Amino acid sequence: MDISSKIFRKKTDDYFISLDIGSEIVKALVVEIDKTNEKAFILGAGERRQKDDNTLIASKDNFRNIISVCIGAIDDAVEIAGTRPKKVIIGMNGSFVKGVSTKINYKRQTYKDRIDENELKKIIFMIRESLGENVREIVQVKENFGFEIDITYSSVTNINIDGYRVMSPVGFKGSDVQFTIFSSFLRKSHHQLMKNISAELNLELLEVISEPYAVSIAKGTKDVSKSNIILVDIGGNVTSVAVIHNGLLEHIETFDLGGKSFTRSLSNELNLKDLETENIKKRFNKDSVDKALADKIEEFFIDNYKVLLDGIELSLEEYTQIDLFPATVLFYGGGSQILRNNKEAIINLIKKRSTFLSQMNVNFVNTSDLTEIIDKTNKLKNLQYINSMSLANFILDKAIEENQCDKILNSAIIK
Repeated sequence: MDISSKIFRKKTDDYFISLDIGSEIVKALVVEIDKTNEKAFILGAGERRQKDDNTLIASKDNFRNIISVCIGAIDDAVEIAGTRPKKVIIGMNGSFVKGVSTKINYKRQTYKDRIDENELKKIIFMIRESLGENVREIVQVKENFGFEIDITYSSVTNINIDGYRVMSPVGFKGSDVQFTIFSSFLRKSHHQLMKNISAELNLELLEVISEPYAVSIAKGTKDVSKSNIILVDIGGNVTSVAVIHNGLLEHIETFDLGGKSFTRSLSNELNLKDLETENIKKRFNKDSVDKALADKIEEFFIDNYKVLLDGIELSLEEYTQIDLFPATVLFYGGGSQILRNNKEAIINLIKKRSTFLSQMNVNFVNTSDLTEIIDKTNKLKNLQYINSMSLANFILDKAIEENQCDKILNSAIIK
C-alpha cells in the first residue's frame, strides 16, 4: 500500500496547510496533527519566490500574482506529502498582520463567592464586547494605524485577581479581575484579501495570525512568567521586533530592512547581479572565497549589521525604561541566516553598543527548538521556516486544548 492511500484513510480534519506569506518567499507546509501524542508532523514543504512587484494590496494584478505564488508553493508541498488538505492557517510578517496587548478590568460585586464556569463565561462575554473598541483605540494612538481593522484572533495571556496571577479564575474569590489579552489584527481590506486567497485555493481559512505571537508560543514563552525575550524576525524585505516581557508578548514593531536589502547593497558594492551575489554569499559562508573578497564582504556586513541594530533599538525605544533584564535577543527568519553563520560578529557589535542592547544575550531560534513539530521531510533546516512551523504549532495547541477564555473570545470572530 502506498503512502497516499494510508494517508487518505485518516480523518481529513487531521491535516492542514501552514502558509507563510513572507515579504520575499512564500512557504507552504502540509501538516498532520497527532492529538494522541501531541505532535504535528510536516509531511511536505514547498516554497516560491514572490515577484518584485508583489505587495499585499487589493489590486487585481498583484492578487493574481500572489495567488499564483501560493498555488505553486502549496502544489510543491502537496506533491511531497501525497495528500491535499482542505484547511489553511495563514501567517504574514509584522507589517501586515500586527499584534497588540490590552488590559481589561472587571469589578466583581460578589467578591466573596468563588468564580464558577458560568460566571467566567459572563465575564468573558462582557470583556469581548469592549475588546474591539479597546484594541482600535490603542492601534490608532500607538500604531498610528488610520485604517479600518479586523481582529482575527485574541488570546488571554495573563489573569490577575486582586493583584495575584492565576492560570484560571475558576475557584478563586476576589473583587478586581484583570485580563491581559493579545490580539492579532490587520487592515480590513487585507483580511478580505486573505479570505479571497483561501477561497481561490479552495481552502477553509482556520486563522490569520501574527507570526511573532505564533513563534512566542512555539518557543515556549507564553506561560513562562519571568521570560524577557526580544524576537527579531529578519525577512526578505522587513524586520519585525517583538517584546516578551515577563512571559507576555506586549509589543511588535516592524521596519523596512531585510535580507534582500543586504543582498542588493552588496550587489551594488561588488557590481554584480543579485543572483551572482547570492552565490558569493553562500561561498562566503562556507569560507570558499579568497581572503581579499572575504575581508571586503565582512566589512560590508559589519556596516549593515550596525544599521540593523539601529532599527532594533529604535523599535525598542519605549522599553528602555522597563526592566527587561536579564533578556535574550533571538534572531530568526531567512534574512538572519547570514547572522548565524557570523554569530561572533553580531555578538561583538552588540557588546560594543552604548545602549541597553549591549546587556542582552544573543542567540537564534532554530527549527530543532520547536520540539512538538516533527519534520518528516528532513529538509527544514533553514531559519526561514521558523514562522511556518510555528503556525503549525499554533494549530496543534488549539487542537489539543484551547482554553475556555480563548474559545469564548474568538467565538464571534468571522474568519
